[in-house]
Amino acid sequence: MNRKALWLLVSILLIATMILSACGGAAEEPAPAAEKPAEGETAAEMVTIRWRTRPDNQQEQDVYQAISDELSKQLEPQGIKLQYDPAPVTGYLDKLTTEFSANNAPDIVWIPGASTADYSSLGVIADLMPFVSKDSSFKLSDYYEAPMKELQNDGKLWGLPRDISTLVMYYNKDLFTKYGVDDPATLAANGQWTCENFERVATELTHEDEKVYGFSMSNWWGPWGWFLYSHGGSMFNADRTACGLTDPNSIKGLTLMYNLFNVDKVAPPPGIEGGVGETEFLSGSIGMFPNGRWMTPGMRENAKFNWAVVEMPDCGVKSTWLFWGPYVMNAKTANPDQAWTVLKALTSPEVQAKVAALGTNIPSNKAQSAVDAFLGSKPPEDNQ
Repeated sequence: MNRKALWLLVSILLIATMILSACGGAAEEPAPAAEKPAEGETAAEMVTIRWRTRPDNQQEQDVYQAISDELSKQLEPQGIKLQYDPAPVTGYLDKLTTEFSANNAPDIVWIPGASTADYSSLGVIADLMPFVSKDSSFKLSDYYEAPMKELQNDGKLWGLPRDISTLVMYYNKDLFTKYGVDDPATLAANGQWTCENFERVATELTHEDEKVYGFSMSNWWGPWGWFLYSHGGSMFNADRTACGLTDPNSIKGLTLMYNLFNVDKVAPPPGIEGGVGETEFLSGSIGMFPNGRWMTPGMRENAKFNWAVVEMPDCGVKSTWLFWGPYVMNAKTANPDQAWTVLKALTSPEVQAKVAALGTNIPSNKAQSAVDAFLGSKPPEDNQ
């Protein structure tokens, strides 16, 4: 083959190679372009909302953890993840106050209702009314009026109520049966659950030789405050500018409390909340013990006797406490809109029904589903 023919052959082979390479490249699928948000939309970024309650026991903490996990899954499409951060009863508010001062408090936190004014005056919790005003799906009227009234001031809303409760008398039905003492529920049904009968049955239940006593209580403002108000007294004067403990009716109520412990001797010395008085009642050696709804899970778990609840005795003024506590939003949360979404979910009928089934709280949401969950959660039989 001469040089000219050889060059022609090489040229043909090079051209063929280039054509084949081009065809092979055309056969490849192009890489997909990254999807872009539609006009006016932005891709949702996942944010974490940290929230807190003060569980009284492990059962309650487990329920709130399960609620947090479930809501986190439900809200994930909205870019929201929940982190449950429970704190113990002892030192709860001290810890929270320190966190607010250090700017590392949770986005949402439960507080006792009586602490709302303190935190709102410090400016560390957010006014929720702006969120309510622009949220057509939300209605203040879905919640009971009493806690909502306490949460509002000068057109501002400082939280949403998680729960409500009242002071009732828990009692050991087996001790009443053993000693043949009138049952408080029967007395109440007949309009005879008076201070006189309360003191009488406490005396009849007491058998010091068996270390059985008719009554006990924890030493905090709830029980001893009831003795004041049930007799027409008060912790304060009418306009709350001075102490009301020197009022004659206050003294009358405190005298009854004093007599139970020191004159009638139907009660051992009271201890701190959750302390010796409650422990002795759970052990079966105390006939009656006043407390709120939060005591019910522990009763279900630990009481080895038949028990019930009854309203507080009528001592001239039919009286009990309204215990309640709201979820509040940290005024410095980095994600206020997402925190509002979570706050609404935590106080929804669905979530409140789950908490009510545990027995620890009375729902603050008036939805019938939440009410039914509470009334159907037994014992005690008389949730109403």
